Amino acid sequence: MSTASAPRFGLPARTADPGLIGLLGFAIATFTAQLAHLGVQDESAVFWVGAIFGGVVQIVAGMLSFAIGDDFHFLVYNAFGWYWLCMPGFLLGGELGFFEVAGPARGVFTLMFAGLALLFALPGATHNSVLPVTLLCVSAGLALQSASAFGAAPGFGAAGSVALILASALATYMLAEKFIRRTMGRIVLPLGRPWLRGSTDSES
Repeated sequence: MSTASAPRFGLPARTADPGLIGLLGFAIATFTAQLAHLGVQDESAVFWVGAIFGGVVQIVAGMLSFAIGDDFHFLVYNAFGWYWLCMPGFLLGGELGFFEVAGPARGVFTLMFAGLALLFALPGATHNSVLPVTLLCVSAGLALQSASAFGAAPGFGAAGSVALILASALATYMLAEKFIRRTMGRIVLPLGRPWLRGSTDSES
């Protein structure tokens, strides 16, 4: 088999890994949104960063994952990509008073994705250790913010933001690991052993 056609890191030769932009989009959008939730900045940046990096970039990553037959990342990136396209719509609706989504309705939406992240953590645990921890942080963060939307103490929302900032940091770590491994051909940052058997793919 020639070098040009040989598989590298589980993907066909000369095929970039969609996870590079998927993790980038998730990390940037999540971190930006949590800064707004904690009152560090206003929500204007969340509208644009969420729509572009959280929404468009993750959906593109999901569809590119479909093209290489990666069911797990196809679903995860698409699910959270469309989530991030809805969130700017919620902000816009609140500003314009048009189809406004707030309070318990927003809490139900957020809680659904907390459940999805928890579900995704199970197959994610067959890949490595960092991926399921990231998804569990996402699930916990969204669940806490959902509780805040249902009228719980503001501290719940702040705790959720901290969990989501941690998830953003872990996604950045996985992005750095993936980029170094695929461009330099060496493993520098460990992702840890899978918690469960079932996948031969260590990709994050």
